[in-house]
Amino acid sequence: MFKIISPSKKFKLSKYYEVLLGLIAITAINFLFYRHDPGFVSLSPHPYWIVILLTSTRYGFSGGFFAGLVSGMIYVIFKSLSIPDVEVADFRTLAIWAKPILFLLVGVVLGEMRQLHIREYDAVCEERDTYHDAFDKVKTKYDILSEAKQELDSKIISQESTLGTLYEAAQGLRTLSIDSIYPAVLEILREFMDVEDCSIYLFDGTEFKIDTALRHSKSFVADTVPLGESLMSIAAEKKKAVSIRDIASTESMPSGIVISAPILADNHSHVIGMLNVEKMPFLKFTSDSVRVAGLVADWCGSSVENATVFAETKDKLIADEITDAYTYDYFLRRLREEFVRARRYELDLSLIMLEFPGLSNASDEGRDEVLMAFSMILKNQIREIDILFMSDEPGAFYMILPTTPAAGARVVVNNLLSSFRALSVMAFETDQNLVELRAGVAGYSLEMEEATELVDRVKEDLVSVLFAE
Repeated sequence: MFKIISPSKKFKLSKYYEVLLGLIAITAINFLFYRHDPGFVSLSPHPYWIVILLTSTRYGFSGGFFAGLVSGMIYVIFKSLSIPDVEVADFRTLAIWAKPILFLLVGVVLGEMRQLHIREYDAVCEERDTYHDAFDKVKTKYDILSEAKQELDSKIISQESTLGTLYEAAQGLRTLSIDSIYPAVLEILREFMDVEDCSIYLFDGTEFKIDTALRHSKSFVADTVPLGESLMSIAAEKKKAVSIRDIASTESMPSGIVISAPILADNHSHVIGMLNVEKMPFLKFTSDSVRVAGLVADWCGSSVENATVFAETKDKLIADEITDAYTYDYFLRRLREEFVRARRYELDLSLIMLEFPGLSNASDEGRDEVLMAFSMILKNQIREIDILFMSDEPGAFYMILPTTPAAGARVVVNNLLSSFRALSVMAFETDQNLVELRAGVAGYSLEMEEATELVDRVKEDLVSVLFAE
């Protein structure tokens, strides 16, 4: 590391040599060219001032003091030699000591003034060196953190990809048959976590009863487990996935339950069952495995809840016959579920709002024509995991896009708009003004506290597009 070396550190003895060499040089000139005036006693200003001024302004107090002292002593010597028959009384006069004293005072004063600047300069140099050292340390830490960040980014990308793929695979849980949900959940664990033995227990208030199990070995499975006597009880109490590591050492892992995750309903307020992992590869048993098990259990709870709601309301129409859009009440509940899931597991979530301003005053024929075109485009453009809902406002729709950022949702909107633009050449024969479409997009962000904030933001983002001219 390059460091500035201050004058006070760089020059320690050279100031004394320079003073003596300067005075010797002046004395040599004096004897060579001005022998009639030894010591330049009668010359004013005196040549010694050159040495005093240069030394004091260059080296500070010590240099000025030394230059003034030596110059005064030499001057006194030459002055005494210039007085015939000098006596002790002559050394008490001001004529001999005036200039030496002035030499010393000027050297000391100028030297001290210069010394103040030298001290300030030394302090600045030390501070600069300190900052350089601190910068080097910070730079080293930054380089280490940059490498760690790159590795972490690659891990996050792979994990997000896994979660996205897992989410799409879990759409098999959207079945409205409860008997089909639990086996699908266990198959997901087997496929994505290499689980060998797993099971689902249902909670009846006092104990857990086995419902579904997946076994690759002949391990024993208890039909019932009392509340308070297993890892399931801890997971049910905490309402989150827990592993054997949370209560014991890894030596206890081979026997019993390895991971237990609660299956929740009623907006994650009520435990209806437990998803258990009894056996899995040791290297796969990580914190990510616990997280995935909790995520799958959460999906299972939502699916069971949806299936239960459907079973209770199967005689009621919850979707539009033309667009297959769900009701607005179901939208509010489903949006909250997806919002809680996105917030809990740090997943992407987007909301799209589509509005046909002309539908509210359109004829039945014109409205059906536009809605049929709308339904056809949606079936070709959106994924199976995307869900369409009717709004409480006539002619408006919401679309929830799980695991999709706002940028991806805007791509979906652009595709929809492009498809409508292509259909505009058909020239809707009934009402030309019906082909005006307003679209808005909002994405989940960490600062959001309630799902309704997504609705507010998507309404603020609405932009009108008119396809027929």
